[in-house]
Amino acid sequence: MRRANGYSNATWVGDGVAVRIAHTPVDMAREAALVRALPKGVGHPEILGEGTVEGHGWIVTAEVRGQNLHEAWPTLTPAEQQQAVRQLWARARIVHDASPSLRTHVASHGGFVPATFGDGTEAAERADVALGLSSAQQSRLHEVIEGYFRAAPLVEQSVNHGDLALMNALWDGEVVALLDFEFAVLGPVEIDLCRLVCEARVSEEGKRVDAEASAAALEIAARHMDPIHGRALIHGAAVLDQLRDLDIWLAHDGADERVEDWRPCRLLTDLLTADGGYLAPLLG
Repeated sequence: MRRANGYSNATWVGDGVAVRIAHTPVDMAREAALVRALPKGVGHPEILGEGTVEGHGWIVTAEVRGQNLHEAWPTLTPAEQQQAVRQLWARARIVHDASPSLRTHVASHGGFVPATFGDGTEAAERADVALGLSSAQQSRLHEVIEGYFRAAPLVEQSVNHGDLALMNALWDGEVVALLDFEFAVLGPVEIDLCRLVCEARVSEEGKRVDAEASAAALEIAARHMDPIHGRALIHGAAVLDQLRDLDIWLAHDGADERVEDWRPCRLLTDLLTADGGYLAPLLG
């Protein structure tokens, strides 16, 4: 078997199966129940078995032909990248549309979505300590988080993938599967939209990319954001996403880079600028 991409899990693929094992002691039973309830159009591989060993959950699925989209991305033409973004969103929309039958399998928090406004502000305070934010940045950070939690209960609640990243899809000339629902969460669709835009508009180095895929993601977000609260929700979700990543990077502080050069730090401070960084076209 070969080692595959994995952020929160160790993953191996080969001989017709894929094996995921949680790095931390996490039960995957809820994720397995959700996956079994997903519509077939999502393309998630069939679960062959799941369980827990020494507190670490594991899931075995059938192997699906295709290449991890994150690995394939640099080899795709601009037109194929645009196609991949649209197809990735189409798979996510199947999940959103099935929310009435799926919502019992997910919680209203998880992944980068904190349970409470207080949890969000605590994450903001940790970022302030790590980065030494200016008073203007601190004020903006708390304002954005408060805006998200104020608006979130006012819009339709959908089952979001929660980690709509390139690495969680398979490509075989088209997007053939959406994978890894461990961070699925009930909330505004802006949770998935902010990740889609970030994946299409921001490079691995944290720099803005303006290309066909970027334009497609922005068009999708503009069309599906809530007409009244969408700006506050997508901005807040994007900030919460980077706060979570910053916490992860801080927990593994062994990098040679300065903290302020870390990708989540660059993206977070970018989001706190007057124009909203890579979300600027959607916030103006």
